[in-house]
This record gives sequence, C-alpha cells and structure tokens, in this order.
Amino acid sequence: MSNRQDRLPTLDCHAHVAPDVTHSQLATLGHSHVFAVTRSLSEARLVMNRDDRGLTWGIGVHPAVATARAEYNPEVFRQLLPRFALVGEVGLDRRGTRDEQERILSDVLGACDGKPVMISIHSTGRTRAVLDLVKQRPHPGVILHWFLGTSSELTEAVRLGTYFSVNSAMSDALLAAMPRDRVLPETDFPARQVRARTPGETTALEKRLATLWRISDQETRHQLWTNLKRLAVVSGAINVVSESLADTLLTV
Repeated sequence: MSNRQDRLPTLDCHAHVAPDVTHSQLATLGHSHVFAVTRSLSEARLVMNRDDRGLTWGIGVHPAVATARAEYNPEVFRQLLPRFALVGEVGLDRRGTRDEQERILSDVLGACDGKPVMISIHSTGRTRAVLDLVKQRPHPGVILHWFLGTSSELTEAVRLGTYFSVNSAMSDALLAAMPRDRVLPETDFPARQVRARTPGETTALEKRLATLWRISDQETRHQLWTNLKRLAVVSGAINVVSESLADTLLTV
C-alpha cells in the first residue's frame, strides 16, 4: 500500500453529531471521517450549509422520533435532498406506528430514486418490513445501519445489494456472516452499548474485524475504505460528496 493509503483516517458511517457542533469540538475527533446523520428535517435545515472537514452530514427522519415523523413533509424533503450526499437516519422502528413509518420511508426511497446519495437505514424490530420496502424501491446506495436480522434476512439483504454499517456492540457471529466487501464501520455515537467515547472511534472495531477476517489492521482499514469507495461510485454519491472526502476515496 502507498504512504497515502497508510494515512487513511478512521471511518464512522453512522453517528449522531449536534447540528451546532463547533469547529473546536470537531477538532477533538482527530484523523477521522464521520457520517453525521440527522433526526429530522429541522435538524437537516440547520446543517445543510455547513462545510465541515471530516464530516458528511445527512438528511434524516428518525422513525422512532415522533416529532420528526410529525413534521415530515415530502415536498420539503425533495427540496433539501440535492444539498446532501447522505440520507439518514431513516427507516422503521418497533416503536411508533408502523403505517406512518412505512409511508415516510417509502416516500423517502421514492424521492431518492435515481439520486446520487447513500442511504443509512434503521431497521430495529422491523427488519423484514425494511427489506420489503427496499425490494419495492431499490437504490444502489442502501446501508443497513446496526443490522440485527436473521440469517435468512441477511441473505436477502445481501441479494438486494445492500451494505451494512456495523459496530462494536454486534456479535462476532453476525459480523463474520456478513460479506467482507459490504461492511462499513460505525459508532452510532452516543449509543451506550457501543462505548465509543467520540464519533469516529472505530479502531477497536477494526481490530475485531481484522481478527475475524485474518488480515492486518492496516488491511482492514483499507478494506473498509474500499467498500465505501465502491458504494460511493455505484450510488453516484462520489460526484456530490465533499472535495476532501472525494480526495480520500481517490487514494484508496
């Protein structure tokens, strides 16, 4: 690997960062790149003009947040969407009304059709319903965040072409079952089960994956970035991500 590849930052493909985070606070994240999802269109509005090195902001409607669901407006989502390379956090959750959640996720996926975005999808307690919607409204940029589906659901997700963002709270058995070329790292910061002290803190996860994959830590980080590059290319998002992220992807 080249010297530039040796200096690849840690990667975190799903974390929660306050929309009003300061530059001095971001400086504490060190050498990392973080996908910062939002929970509502209101939050997305707050970050849509931010240009933070080391962050890719997302536009989201968190399925477990009642106020986010209540304020969802299809026209507003479509107006804001071109400002983002990442859609997230969206999806379905066991909490809340299933019909309402499915209506919103179906609309979001429809709005993303043909758009150059990556989509981080939450599926806690409703994995099968998420897969059904992804099958109905396919998109090459789908990432299943913290996937906890059954073996058959994993097989179906792989067949649908999805990627998986994984974290340290997930079992070795599930991590080992996922195709190596579809795995992306995450912290879901500030999720307590993951125990990441900051967004972007995925080094311990890399070491676990390296052990499972029987490769070096350096090769593992390169694999994860290679996976993101492939996803960015097939989804078209590589054409709309920040210049700094595009530059990093081009070194992989």
